[in-house]
Amino acid sequence: MPLPPPPPAPAQILSGADLWTDQGPRTGQAVLTRGGRIIAMGPAERLAKANPRAERVLLSGGTLLPGFIEGHAHVAGLGALSQEVNLVGTQDLPGALGRIRAWSAAHPGGWLVGRGWDQNLWPTRAFPRALDLDILLGTRPAFLTRVDGHAAWVNTAALALAGIDDQTPDPEGGRILKDAYGRPSGILLDGAMALVEKLIPPPTPAELDAQLLAGLRSLEHDGFTAVADMGIGAPTLAAYRRLAAAKALPIRVFAYLNQDHELMLRELKQRRVKNLSFFQVQGVKFYLDGALGSRGARLLAPYADDPGTSGLWVTDLAKVQLDAAITISAGYQPAIHAIGDAANRAALDLLAAAERKAGRPRDLPPRIEHAQIVTPEDAARFGKLGIVASIQPVHCTADHAWTPARLGPDRVKEAFPWRNLVNGGALLAFGSDAPVEDANPFVSLAAAETRQDPAGDPPGGFLPDQRLSRVEALRAYTSGNARALGHPKDLGELKKGAVADLLWVQAPIGEITPEVLRKLKPGRLWVNGVEANLMR
Repeated sequence: MPLPPPPPAPAQILSGADLWTDQGPRTGQAVLTRGGRIIAMGPAERLAKANPRAERVLLSGGTLLPGFIEGHAHVAGLGALSQEVNLVGTQDLPGALGRIRAWSAAHPGGWLVGRGWDQNLWPTRAFPRALDLDILLGTRPAFLTRVDGHAAWVNTAALALAGIDDQTPDPEGGRILKDAYGRPSGILLDGAMALVEKLIPPPTPAELDAQLLAGLRSLEHDGFTAVADMGIGAPTLAAYRRLAAAKALPIRVFAYLNQDHELMLRELKQRRVKNLSFFQVQGVKFYLDGALGSRGARLLAPYADDPGTSGLWVTDLAKVQLDAAITISAGYQPAIHAIGDAANRAALDLLAAAERKAGRPRDLPPRIEHAQIVTPEDAARFGKLGIVASIQPVHCTADHAWTPARLGPDRVKEAFPWRNLVNGGALLAFGSDAPVEDANPFVSLAAAETRQDPAGDPPGGFLPDQRLSRVEALRAYTSGNARALGHPKDLGELKKGAVADLLWVQAPIGEITPEVLRKLKPGRLWVNGVEANLMR
């Protein structure tokens, strides 16, 4: 049985701000909330006359929106950032090593774990080596995840603990990169990461609870009232249920299980909870390929800057198709990671086949996560097949500088084809992939509109014909995600009957420039009618 949400605040009338709708702002309207729901909308004085005991909340201009929904994040990873070496934004190898040296000195003993490095930001654009870490750390094992989560930089001590040497074969769905002498270089791609990662002591239940709460509060602070947590295992599921039982979840969580057969068999035999609650198992996350930055994304033709590879299949396609059909049959939602054009084509094909095999109408629309490199003909298939395009606009603005080198001049127009997806009738659901990228939704909104990074590069935007409008982008963060999650009546819009998940910003969000939009901060936030403390 779903757990009841925290008790909502008493009736309130929120007025003084424009109300944001899927068509744009509405002026002169107020919102009446009671019992965690929107009860009515209309002129403030009319609502007050009909509800004289309601508390009056006067907002000083700006815009009242439905609470943003983070469509794709990794909550525990986001919450763990403060407990690891943070290498995000390092501009060269010495800068990364400097952070590692400082962290190691302040946190001696045990495994050194971190994430966030990106060799594409470094002058040489070359992968780092185990030797670079050996000089600093000696026999202390290290495991440092690339910014996209699809490669790991490890040292010789970690390789030795895992038994990885020049005779170790590549595991299924992964690669052990080698140096010129055939020795492991210290870089593990996708499936090879598990050879070392499995040796790292997992967090205790209390530590995992703390990580989840830290991640959720970070998202709340950014203006989110709900999140789709993409790919959780049994320990994280147990932690969420502990927090839900204690009524400690600050925002709503839609959890997607890992493709773990034991976990799937146990959870999917239970009927999916369809009534909105603060925690629910929503579906299963599958992986087809790796990431473009580490050349693990699976392409239809070899990489332009490395013709010896077309990327990786990280999971057997037949297994994904079978498990996706099981997920659909059980009434849950498959969400498939696909970045390369070959992976997106395969995802579309196998989802169509899985739906036929499921033998029952689907309860929820299947999702493809990222949809970064997609041929024009496949972009049109999303809408025809009714498959959600779950995209993260900041990936485009973070990767634009090196994407043309990976794809070459003939294929680069396949990159981040948002307009093609919309023109084909696809439903867009926005997210950030945090902690891979900054979760800040205002940065993502500006990225969707300009296809430029915060520095204004590239001039005119990366493939500017694929830009989205402000209204389209806001819709993808609100009602688009609500529809993708199967809750269009409850979430994502300011309308009678919807839950009182509300965000107020002190700006006319439909009118400000992208530069101002990037700097915008949440002013006030309500979840289930209860105002959040954004100062904590």
